[in-house]
Amino acid sequence: MSRINKVAVIGAGTMGARIAVVMARAGYRVSLYSRSQETLDKAQAIVESRVAQADVQYSTSLESCLAGADMVSENVAEEVALKQHLFSLIEPQVSADCLLTTNTSSVSITQLASVLSNPQRLIGMHWFNPADTMPMIEIVRGEKTADDVCQRVRDLCAQLDKETITVNQDIPGFIINRLQYAMLREALYLVSAGIGSIEDVDRAVQRTLAPRWAAMGPMKLMDFAGLDTVEKVAGILLPALDNSTTLPSWLLEKVATKQLGVKSGEGFYCWDGQSAAAAMRHREAIVTSLTARSADDE
Repeated sequence: MSRINKVAVIGAGTMGARIAVVMARAGYRVSLYSRSQETLDKAQAIVESRVAQADVQYSTSLESCLAGADMVSENVAEEVALKQHLFSLIEPQVSADCLLTTNTSSVSITQLASVLSNPQRLIGMHWFNPADTMPMIEIVRGEKTADDVCQRVRDLCAQLDKETITVNQDIPGFIINRLQYAMLREALYLVSAGIGSIEDVDRAVQRTLAPRWAAMGPMKLMDFAGLDTVEKVAGILLPALDNSTTLPSWLLEKVATKQLGVKSGEGFYCWDGQSAAAAMRHREAIVTSLTARSADDE
């Protein structure tokens, strides 16, 4: 496998722009692609505000972006057909040992790889938002992903100073989103049933679960609680937990009426530019602080 010198980042939205930041900070040449010049201009502002003298090119030409790439990071919308079409265009334009990665958070790696002549070369490299702050990347293997491709991504993540976990079976949502959505389902149930307000459910997580989980994962916390205690509580609690397979109607109504959250100015909360920016700064400060403490503890 050749050494990575140039990284082609496909998709210049929130994730793509921040991934470009990480790659540029690590000293790689970066080419950032979007079909939209407006999106590219916004991405350029993000990169230049975070990296001094970054070696980043911005292009609306996929061919130009891919030229000489040793690695591709795909970050377009979570649509199977769109991603498959994109990879069918990418594969003939890059070298045989160019590392192909997708930042999907939900689409099957195996399904995406099915359009490739060499499906062994595609792997999930699932970043978390904001990519330049979050300390971990989820590596997701497809059914045919080669071992050396997986190791190559692990080595790259180590160079980027990112921790990794490996998802060994290509299941929907991988590991982290499955854990997250299990909690989101119960949170929505608690609000829907009138058991707790939106604000109180959020605060319950922020002020109790989040700090504890930052210190220890769920398995380790169960060890400290005592597995016999876990068994007793589970016997009472598990049958009572929500098992809905669809979102509640009141949330679907929000989506239908374009109450989409920060992007539209209203979701569960009301947002303007100032409040959204303040919330994002607060989130990054908290994540950075927790990450630093975790590193010190190790």
